[in-house]
Amino acid sequence: MNELPKTTQLVPSDKLFAFVENVLTAVGVPRDDAHIVADCLLTANLSGIDSHGVVRLAHYVRRLQNGTIKAKANPTFERRAPSLGIMDGDDGLGHVVTYKACSEAIKMARESGAAIITVKNSSHFGMTGYYILRLVSEGLIGMMMTDTDAFLIPFGSRKPFFGTNPIAFGFPTDGIPVVLDMATTSVPYGKLALAIAEGKPIPPDWGLDANGEPTTDPKAVVGLHPIAGPKGSGLAMVIDILCSILSGMPWGPHINKMYTELDQRRQLGHFIMAFDVEPLMPLATFKQRLGEMLKEFGELPPAKGFDKVYYPGEIEGLRRQQRAKEGIPIDPGLYQELAELGQRFQVPFP
Repeated sequence: MNELPKTTQLVPSDKLFAFVENVLTAVGVPRDDAHIVADCLLTANLSGIDSHGVVRLAHYVRRLQNGTIKAKANPTFERRAPSLGIMDGDDGLGHVVTYKACSEAIKMARESGAAIITVKNSSHFGMTGYYILRLVSEGLIGMMMTDTDAFLIPFGSRKPFFGTNPIAFGFPTDGIPVVLDMATTSVPYGKLALAIAEGKPIPPDWGLDANGEPTTDPKAVVGLHPIAGPKGSGLAMVIDILCSILSGMPWGPHINKMYTELDQRRQLGHFIMAFDVEPLMPLATFKQRLGEMLKEFGELPPAKGFDKVYYPGEIEGLRRQQRAKEGIPIDPGLYQELAELGQRFQVPFP
């Protein structure tokens, strides 16, 4: 192996995309499915959400090789009502399962005006906003959420019960879409995973260790704080009800751990909602009105220390444009992990 860099490297996004796709096909994932996963991970990196990008690749490979995620799953969809359906992911890659569920949601929303799909027997699906971007690109308004293993310490408790349980909303515009994508914890777990991969400490206010004390060691964190105290805690419960209870999947502490229970299937549940604007008003009119709001919003005077007021999804959209030109920053620790992964499967790392 060539000498590894000691500083952050900018890797062209197209080369990183090809690397991810080729590594996945090397472990038996069909090329079309590998393309979807690579697109999801690189969209996260391009958006600056590095915690949900290529840092996850080695983990997916580990689970693909031990069979807890099926490389060649057969997701099936059953439409139960004009606007309701269930997707069984067959324990496949969550990205592929959810992408296919979104395809069904788009079709249903076009036909009936709206779509609600519960997804069961899935696995980690990457950045929630990736699927929202797909829905809004079709002119739809979307909502997306997923359960995760217990890592959120409910308000008033000392023990984790719900997952970080991300939720995202999206609205189409004539420019960068409005996308609110957030975890219900003060920080997403992916930031811990990234800190571990890069060997970096974390701020002491992110979470608690096994003794209930703040820690700067990402490996020692056993639970994260909810956003806004009881409000974030309550929102996490709502997401578990829609994703876990409604899909028939395990909830909260019964969900298998992503990084420690590697011999167990994930059995994750997701919830997708999409609806067509056209039955309510012409899409062009909606975009015009939203554009006027965003223009007015963007003219707000920025607070001290801020250059302007950004709407949800705007910074990520601008970053996608920038990183598509300049490349994806990869820190030395992650660079080494990816280079070693490529060496194992004879896929040169860019």
